[in-house]
Formats: sequence, structure tokens, C-alpha cells
Amino acid sequence: MSLQQVTAPGIGPSIGSPAPVDVGLRKWIGARSSDHLIKVLSVLTLISLWYLLSAVLPSSVMPAPHVVAEVLWKQMVGGEIWNHVAISLTRIVLAFTLAMSVAILLGFAMGLSRTAESFFDVWVVCGITMPSLVLILTIFMVVGLNEKAAIVGAALPVVAILSINIWEGIKGIDQKLIEMAKAYHAGQFRIIKSVVAPQIAPILLASSRFGLGLIWKMVLFVELLGRSDGIGYKIEFYYQMFNMGEVLAHALLFLFVMLFIEIVLLGMLEKRLFKWRPAKRRL
Repeated sequence: MSLQQVTAPGIGPSIGSPAPVDVGLRKWIGARSSDHLIKVLSVLTLISLWYLLSAVLPSSVMPAPHVVAEVLWKQMVGGEIWNHVAISLTRIVLAFTLAMSVAILLGFAMGLSRTAESFFDVWVVCGITMPSLVLILTIFMVVGLNEKAAIVGAALPVVAILSINIWEGIKGIDQKLIEMAKAYHAGQFRIIKSVVAPQIAPILLASSRFGLGLIWKMVLFVELLGRSDGIGYKIEFYYQMFNMGEVLAHALLFLFVMLFIEIVLLGMLEKRLFKWRPAKRRL
């Protein structure tokens, strides 16, 4: 009679069964691979739709993706387009800094003070309802067609939207956690660092990412209306020449740059700041 290993159910793994760590790692790799595959399929679907439109519409209206890629490559090799990208990025950084600074001041003031909330509420509502084009044209008329007007014109339409996001986030802070921290005799600095900051940080980061997406569109719009350089100016210039290949090439390059900033740089910052969060599981 040969000896056989007997393993009771639930007591230990049987011989040859994979370790729990290996199983978890395989599931994680499988999930990541599935996500990447879905993203690749999404991009391929967009390119296919682009090819479909280029087949239906005239080439002067909708050139094919490979045609736009050739035009973009020539522009990148020539080097002139990079100067306009740098100019637009500089305006984006300055306009975003201005808009975010004002929005944080307004959002915190309205979230912490009922008086400030009542006073600035009308301002924020007017800022949201006023068309961006009217604000930009008004700033150009008052300040002039210069760099200051371009930065203020790109920042001002975004301030009200960001202020509402931050304002609502400040009002949503859990007061019971603050009271519990006080009951344990936590100091003011400790409360801000360990209780308030973790609740505000996701709101500020989400507002930053949302604001950055709005700012770069506003900057291109401002450049189209009143500047003689930048990606927005070049898009408007080639549009006047009815050269859709150049229009799409300039728009695509700037889109790639902003996607890199949004996905890579801000994505890495989010992972670093919120690495304390538990991993979210999707059904």
C-alpha cells in the first residue's frame, strides 16, 4: 500500500497547485493586458472612422490619416512647428497658474465663509453663463491685442468653473472626522495634514486636470482670435488657406503633447500622491 499525501479541504494547498501570490499576479497581468488591448482597439476604431470619412468626403476637406501623418512629419523635421508649440505651452502654463490661483482663493473663501459664499455666488454664476467669446473679446478691447490680454483671456472663462468644483469640494469635507480628531487632542497642523488635506487633495487634482483641458482649448481660441504666433494662429492661418492637412497636422501634434502631459505627467503625480488608496476592483 503506497503512502499518499492527504490534504483536508481548506487546510492547505495540494501538490502542484499554484501559490496564491502567483494566481494574484496572473490576474493582475491579465487585467492590465485586457485594459491595454481595449485602448488599442479604441484607437484603431478612431483611425478606421477617420479613413471612412476620408473615403466619403473630398480629400481637400478630410485628408486620410497617412496623408496628415506625412504633413506632420515634414513639419516636425522642419522644426518651425516646435517654436509655436513652445509659445502655446508657455501661455497655457501662465493662464493655468492664474486661473487655478484665483479659483482656489474663491473656492476656499466660499466654502469656508457664508458671507463670501453669498457675495461671490453672483460672480460665479455670471462667469458660467457669460459666453467665453464675449469675455475674450472684452478683454482684448480693454487691454489690447497683447500677450497679457491673451493670458487673461484664456484664464478668465475657466475661473468660475474651477471655483465651483473647489467650492463644492470644500463644503463636502467630513466635519465628523475633524471633531473626532479634536476629541483625540490632535493639533491644528495635524488635523489639516491628516484629516483635511487627504479630502481636499483629490478635489484639487481633479480640478487641475479638468482646468488644464479647458485652458489649452481657450489658449488656442485666443491665439486664433488675436495673436500672430502659437498653434492656434497656425491653425487659423492654414484654415484661411483651406489646407486641411496642415490644420489637422498642427492640431494632432498639440493634442499628442497635451495627452502626454495629462496621462503621463499628471497620471504619475496622481499615483504618487494617492498611493495610500486601496486598489479599486471592478466587477
